[in-house]
Amino acid sequence: MNRILLAAVFSTLNFSVAFGAELVLGDAQRGAELLRTEKCVSCHSVRGEGGNAAPDLGRMIGHDYTPSWMASVMWNHAPAMWALMAKQGIPKPQLTEAQAADLFAYFQSVRYFERPGDAARGKQVFASKHCADCHAISDPVTGGGPPLASWHSLAAPIALAQQMWNHASQMQAAMTARHLSWPELTGQELTDLLVYVQNLPQTRGRVAEFSLGPAGNGEALFKQKGCVGCHVGSLAIEKHPTNGTLTDFAVAMWDHAPKMLEYRRKTGISPPPLEQDEMRQILAYLWYKQVFAEAGSPEHGRKVFEKKNCVVCHNDPSSGAPDLKKALSARGAPLRPFSMASVLWLHGPAMLEKMKQTNRPWPVFSKSEMVDLTAYLNSPEFLGSK
Repeated sequence: MNRILLAAVFSTLNFSVAFGAELVLGDAQRGAELLRTEKCVSCHSVRGEGGNAAPDLGRMIGHDYTPSWMASVMWNHAPAMWALMAKQGIPKPQLTEAQAADLFAYFQSVRYFERPGDAARGKQVFASKHCADCHAISDPVTGGGPPLASWHSLAAPIALAQQMWNHASQMQAAMTARHLSWPELTGQELTDLLVYVQNLPQTRGRVAEFSLGPAGNGEALFKQKGCVGCHVGSLAIEKHPTNGTLTDFAVAMWDHAPKMLEYRRKTGISPPPLEQDEMRQILAYLWYKQVFAEAGSPEHGRKVFEKKNCVVCHNDPSSGAPDLKKALSARGAPLRPFSMASVLWLHGPAMLEKMKQTNRPWPVFSKSEMVDLTAYLNSPEFLGSK
């Protein structure tokens, strides 16, 4: 495992999710502790540490990982998980929404943050993007910027992005003087670039670290720094999703710098400098804002509700299944993916036994089906207020 991937395993990862008037916080450290206290690691391993009776939860399987994805995977594998837990004498946990958010934050931190990087590709990026024209490895370039060996941010991508952001105007002036265009990057290119510079003889040995600060102040900072004044309407952040990692967000901010600088010149407003922790919080806010904004189709959700035979029990008082309309109306807040994960662990075992008695199959859901089903259960059509 390369060092840039190790940097993804940061010590504190916090996500905030608005549930109507309720705020549910997810914390990676609490999620890691939950896996231990609830004995999940008796069956599952994380990056090779733990049991081997169930899949490694640290295995990289892609970046399309959302709360609905986690909820659907839990639902689909619940019967097998419960059977294995019963065999090993492990009691089933009573998972709350907040604990589901903690688990998501932890899984996100160890599995879906960085792509594997390649030093050879990074060296090519360093040359092709003309980084070497201004930045040498050890000694300063005449008229250029500080050498790579003096950078203290090489082990932390967001710290590097923060430095690049704050020095964007000086860099643009220097590049203009050298008749160079602004170098745009992709998330993969930045990852490769970091792997390359981290493994140079002059920089090798620095401890890779990454600590994503709480996202709670990100929204306030986004407004305070004046970002919200421009990013409205068609320029709103949610209208331009990156669909990637937090490094992709850092790259998006880097690529956006020339347009931002031009706008600031026209308006006379100076670019807002960002402290390293401010960069972390803003990126966290923008990232989770998109990750949790999973818009489902109530119409498709109604079909899922019928197709998966949910209607058979939940619309029949004699079945013993909860009256979902009454329960959701009393809840006072919409269902979210973490709600679905919590419901699974609180009521799923009894539901499974009832389905076995009536010879009905356990429902499995794709991520999109989970999103649509949640949208339907929250809709006026289902709740009867239409």
